Amino acid sequence: MNNDYTSFGIQEPDEDIKIYRTKEKPEPPAAPVESVEREYTEKAEQIESREKTPPRRQSRKRELKKYRELSVKDVAVPLLAALIFAALWFAPTGGWIRTLTFLIPYFIAGFDVLLKALERIAEKEPLNEALVSVLASIAAFALGHYFAALLIMLLFRICSMVESYTVRKGRKRFSELMNIRPEYANVETAEGVLSVSPDYVNVGDIIAVQPGERIPLDGVIIDGITTIDCSPLAGKTEAVAVTAGYRALSGCINITSPIRIRVDRSYEDSTVSRILSLAEESPENKSRQEKLIAVFGKYFSPAVIAAAVLIALVPPIFNGQWLEYLHRAAVFLMVSCPSAMTLSVPLAYFVGMGCAVENGVLIKGFSYLESLANADTFVFEKTGTITDGRFTVTDVFPEGLGERELLGIAATAEMYSAHPIARALRQASAPIVDAQDVSAEDIPGRGVRAFIGGKEILVGNAALLADNGIGYKVPSRSGTAVHVAVDRRYCGHILVSDRLRRGAFDALENMRVQGVSKTVMLTGDVLSVARPLGSKLNFDMLKAELLPEEKLAAVDYLISNKGGIGTVAFVGDGVNDAPILRRADVGIVMGALGCDEAFDNADILVMDEKIGKLPIAVKAARFTQLVVKENTGLALIAKFALLAGSALGFVPIAAAAAVDSGVVILSLINSLRALGSWKE
Repeated sequence: MNNDYTSFGIQEPDEDIKIYRTKEKPEPPAAPVESVEREYTEKAEQIESREKTPPRRQSRKRELKKYRELSVKDVAVPLLAALIFAALWFAPTGGWIRTLTFLIPYFIAGFDVLLKALERIAEKEPLNEALVSVLASIAAFALGHYFAALLIMLLFRICSMVESYTVRKGRKRFSELMNIRPEYANVETAEGVLSVSPDYVNVGDIIAVQPGERIPLDGVIIDGITTIDCSPLAGKTEAVAVTAGYRALSGCINITSPIRIRVDRSYEDSTVSRILSLAEESPENKSRQEKLIAVFGKYFSPAVIAAAVLIALVPPIFNGQWLEYLHRAAVFLMVSCPSAMTLSVPLAYFVGMGCAVENGVLIKGFSYLESLANADTFVFEKTGTITDGRFTVTDVFPEGLGERELLGIAATAEMYSAHPIARALRQASAPIVDAQDVSAEDIPGRGVRAFIGGKEILVGNAALLADNGIGYKVPSRSGTAVHVAVDRRYCGHILVSDRLRRGAFDALENMRVQGVSKTVMLTGDVLSVARPLGSKLNFDMLKAELLPEEKLAAVDYLISNKGGIGTVAFVGDGVNDAPILRRADVGIVMGALGCDEAFDNADILVMDEKIGKLPIAVKAARFTQLVVKENTGLALIAKFALLAGSALGFVPIAAAAAVDSGVVILSLINSLRALGSWKE
């Protein structure tokens, strides 16, 4: 084997060198105790001086405050009102005395409802379900329908209790799954280990994590061998054995032994903070269904109230039946708020997102859950999604060089590249020069051009050599060929291969069963490598030898030619496909943990690299959409039936109140059906 490195003006590397490693940072010098205390005191003052809750979080807290935990009072007050009413019903009273006595249970049941109506008016929501219920009950009481008036108040309170319970349960499930916020960090200082809030820790600080503790910040392990549990971030997963040099992510749990970590990100930029921010902001990204319901409610309630006024005033002018039409108007008013839809639809989306999070899939917003439910075309980037994305060198075919020299040249030229093939080359051989002696540029879709010791090095696919007028040999074996040329002279090629991801076939078939009509694979590999894989997995469309801009054009074509409400989902690894992720109707990233590009550009994050989680997320999204349609359909049918019946005088006010409240309760309970339904 020819090992002549002198042609590049360098010395031959040691035989023992197998991988390229950066030098470990020196330990920071110990700081005086006074400066350490002053540093943390100043940082604490800075954090305390911030606005405690941003405006968006304040509104979210006000919204959640409505859905408080149920108390004894919530059950005792309606029960007391009902018992008093039953006793008075059989009391031998009449006239105005009977009316006054019935005011007692009415005010017991309706006082909180009246307060709620006034609070909503103060919050600039004059047309709310509480006010409408109060007005309808007052009208019923004035007409002598005491039972109906009390029933309206009681049913409103029961609906509120069911609403609080179901919404709390759905959101609590989601919140528990996202309960990954670290409470403290053990920072090593000159005076010893100091337990502080993660917000106070600086980049470069050393933190100690004991067994059983949650890792509070992102960083590199500098001391210790342990096992960490990533399930809080990635759903159900196996524990991972780690040692010094491994990058640990915040939110994971240390299991077996103490470790020391050098922090490389502040808490605000840490993995756990970014995940929590996405989870908190996801309800703000409303679905199309929610927006339609909001528009519907905006015009529906005022229109129904106006219609109720017309029913009460216009017909009696001609027939003189004022009490009859006032009764019909009260019933009409009773059913004017679309509560079943406005409450049950967001709850259903919360439950669906909770099911996805439980399986390690984080969806950034309700609209993306809806887009995933409607996705009938899935486009996959081959490397890192269909395949593992972990290339290994399988064969080396040098021309005029030794195998080791060819690998060394290729590894050096690819020193700065983040491409999976570049990592495979660096793992196969150590670079032959230091990093500062290499200048390189990436050529998208082709490879790299580097300069080493004054010589031009081209490392990439056949298209790169063809563009530069350099002849090359066609590989005789299967695999991805990496061609190498030095000063325009062909020096051979290296074959690398990538394994099919475990469970890929089953995942794709499962998605087709769920209604995905078209699957597409895009790759920059040559057709001879991509075709067997595409045939094995039954892809409907395959595009090979694509440049990044050509992949984007392919996705753009699919989006432009889609029909109906179907959407196009793109699945990538988040490294080199940011433009496509942003262009697709819904962008999905596999293996999102630790990938900054994924958090910034993707709509859905599959935290680990298990492709089997994709069909689970699709199933959860589609079931959620089914529940939303069921709730919306039930609410609309019941609403318009009650409106028509009340306008014609066929529906008593008590029956209208009971049916309308029953629809709300059924819709809320139906929204909880998805809890715990899907497991990996």
